[in-house]
This record gives sequence, C-alpha cells and structure tokens, in this order.
Amino acid sequence: MNSILVVDDHPIIAEACRIVLGDVENLVAARDVLAGYEAFLEHRPGVIILDLSFPGEALGGVDLLHRISADAPLARILVFSMHADANIVASAIKAGAIGYLLKDSSPDELPKAVRQVRLGHRYVDERINLHGVSLPVQTEASATGALTPRETQALGLLGAGQSYPAIAEELDITQRAVVRLIKQARAKLGIRRTSDLLRRARELARRKTNIH
Repeated sequence: MNSILVVDDHPIIAEACRIVLGDVENLVAARDVLAGYEAFLEHRPGVIILDLSFPGEALGGVDLLHRISADAPLARILVFSMHADANIVASAIKAGAIGYLLKDSSPDELPKAVRQVRLGHRYVDERINLHGVSLPVQTEASATGALTPRETQALGLLGAGQSYPAIAEELDITQRAVVRLIKQARAKLGIRRTSDLLRRARELARRKTNIH
C-alpha cells in the first residue's frame, strides 16, 4: 500500500518521478494499460500516477481509471498528463481520479500533488481553466472522511444555518479560525461554488441530526 505505481509509456517519466519523489522506496512502473492494471492488482499501490494517452489507445488511461475504480473505489489516482482540456480533466475525475497534474509542472508540484492525493484530497493543477465545467463533488467515503473533526463540526454548523460568529462561539474559537476551517474543508472536498459548499454542509447537518 505504500508503493507508487507509475503507468506511462515513456520510461523517462517513471525515472523522473523516482528522482523527483526521492523518498519513495518502492516505485513500480508499467508502460501500457494492461501492464498497469496487472501491476495494480499485484501491488495495490498507495498512489497511482497515470498518463491518459498510450500508443494505439488515444485515451486508454481513462479506461484504466474505470477498471481500477470499479475494483477499488477508494484508489488514490493522480493523472499526470499533457492534456489541459477542461472536458478531459472532468472525464478523468468522473472516472475516478482524485488529482490531475500537467506534465510541464515545476518539479516541486509532483510531490505536493502526491501527498494530497495520498490523503484523499482532490488536487487539480491551478493552471487548468475549469470555467464552465462542473467537477463531481467527491464521495462521502473518500472526501468527508478526510476532514478533521473540527472541519466537520464547522461545516455541519454552517449547514445547520449558523452564522460565522455563532459557529465561533459554539466551537470556542475566533471567527478567523472558522473562516480557515471552512476554507480548508472546501479545498479538501474539491468544491468551487459556494452553492455546492452550502449543499454539502446541509447534507452533513442532516446526517448529524438523523444520527442523534
């Protein structure tokens, strides 16, 4: 589970990942979709770094995304691709990817993306223009479970209709701390629109009410 699987038809990419990630002791490489799936089944890696394009299979990586996600819905998959088209990015996320990073990123971006994906947090290259494209909200199992108890509390209170000052008083923290907690929760859940954030907060508040 601590290994990293790199699925890319260019051997230099796997070697570059090994160099950039540095502290990864067990990095497994596969050069096509079939070998990638077999390596996934054998090693059950903690993180999968996946290209989308393979010779003879225009977007074969998306097919592999579907196969892995069907077998392991909580698999941590980071797409590492030159495709910056928002629709392709959305398709990859819908197929099961948690992160999406462009290959011309600076060397320090890959370790950052891997760390976030390993934790189950969505990570999308900030240079990708997602205007007009709606990404699916992460599932409760993969996303909400990654929130800290404090973030969950703050989000639940927001969904219950509490104002920021009221949340601050309830949690015995400052309003600035409340803003920070909500901002952190929003980033972890991969939510861009305020309306989606409020909807998720209300869902969380309803679940807490039903539990009690």
